Amino acid sequence: MCGKGYLVAEEMVRLVLKGSNKTYDSLHTDNKTENNSFAILANTFKERTGQDWDKKYLLSFGLVTNDGHLTNAGTLFADDCSLSQSRLYCTRWSGLEKDDAINDAEYKGNVLLLLREAMNFVKSNTKKGWEKLPDGRKNKPEYAERAVLEAMVNHFIHRDYTVMGGEVHLDIYDDRIAVTSPGGMYSGQQVQDVPLEDISSLRRNPVLADVMAQLDYMEKRGSGLKRICNETKALEAYKEDRRPVFKSSPSQFMTVIYSMEYDGGLNGQLNGQLNGQLNGQLNGDDRVNDRVNDSLSDSVNSTYQAIKANPGIQRKRISEMTGKSIPTIDRHIALLAKSNFIEHRDSDKTGGYYPVTKK
Repeated sequence: MCGKGYLVAEEMVRLVLKGSNKTYDSLHTDNKTENNSFAILANTFKERTGQDWDKKYLLSFGLVTNDGHLTNAGTLFADDCSLSQSRLYCTRWSGLEKDDAINDAEYKGNVLLLLREAMNFVKSNTKKGWEKLPDGRKNKPEYAERAVLEAMVNHFIHRDYTVMGGEVHLDIYDDRIAVTSPGGMYSGQQVQDVPLEDISSLRRNPVLADVMAQLDYMEKRGSGLKRICNETKALEAYKEDRRPVFKSSPSQFMTVIYSMEYDGGLNGQLNGQLNGQLNGQLNGDDRVNDRVNDSLSDSVNSTYQAIKANPGIQRKRISEMTGKSIPTIDRHIALLAKSNFIEHRDSDKTGGYYPVTKK
């Protein structure tokens, strides 16, 4: 009953807002402007526009009222944001489903801080493939950075902040990034049922959106979804079956951006070209080891390094050393063995694992 009560209360808030022609982000709060600082906003404004910040922008942007109080939008941009629902959950999953988490983090507070942490988490938990060239190597990004940024901005701007227990979720799998946030489309449509060019530009949080536009994080004409698709399509490795996908229901919105480097096998952990180049070449040479480290995800590489440092090691010991579960270690071992990085010797049941050396 308690959960249903919250849902009813949230729906009442939405109905009242629509009936009074107001939006959540424009509502006034009891929080006084003089008790808050906006250094993060000021520094971001300077960094992205090249212009000096002026306190008068707080009023012109709709972040404070004439009588010196913050709006909800102003609270979101305050250094010490007090909105409990302004949160971000980030998880890097092992594999293609929500199984074992390789890495996770939780952030709350200022919306610009959440955006920055989201992009840092993506950069730390995805990889760049590379193509060997005569005079070096060419980076082949797994994701278009601007597409990911656009997705995160859209979810922070258009999410439903009246959902008190809701937050933005950033989930990274071997083959995709999925971002979800509370609240479906403001128009009531389902995004999967509407061509992108026909999606209306209705905004649930227009004050928040206008500030993000002033910071050059988005365009005012509401072309974010198309930009995600266009930025992804511009990648060299793009294929039509890796086109971003958007899904919505009355209660949530999801953006899915697919990896350009996931090869459909080996659990997406190994760059396809390196697999052929490195096969059978592990001989302890530092240059080869560096290339192996580049080719494996941090999680798989931790398993390989445990085997490399302890030839003959068994699964249970690898699990203890790396902190990964036995099923996860089994997947890593299968990947490394298939790629000829390691080999299993002795008894089928109890034998240990050894790094492959050149014969």
